[in-house]
Amino acid sequence: MASILIVDDSSAMRSVIKRIIAISGFEMDTCLQACDGEDALSTLRRQPVNLVISDINMPRMDGEVLLREMSADPALSGIPVVIVSSDATESRASRLLELGAKGYLVKPFQPQELRDKLEQVLEGVHG
Repeated sequence: MASILIVDDSSAMRSVIKRIIAISGFEMDTCLQACDGEDALSTLRRQPVNLVISDINMPRMDGEVLLREMSADPALSGIPVVIVSSDATESRASRLLELGAKGYLVKPFQPQELRDKLEQVLEGVHG
């Protein structure tokens, strides 16, 4: 069972991602939500998770800064991050993967794409 943090400034998108995870049969222990990177960091420091799914373009702290902050924090650097974003530019995806993201999905994505990526990432952590 996995604990997942979904980070997106759109509550509708957070709900969609949570629903996709639930209906795909993915076993989830806890599903936390954050509206931006600052909120996510605060949540992560209070409650450890197995995986973060994060948007890039958000107010206050975007997904790229969140990824940098997590990488710099020894307590958070081991948590895999999957980016989901409407930004389909290859340079952005490459930069985020270089920063440590374990996956990059472009919105809109198919539910199966998200499920496959989560299985791949969590298998790498636990496998």
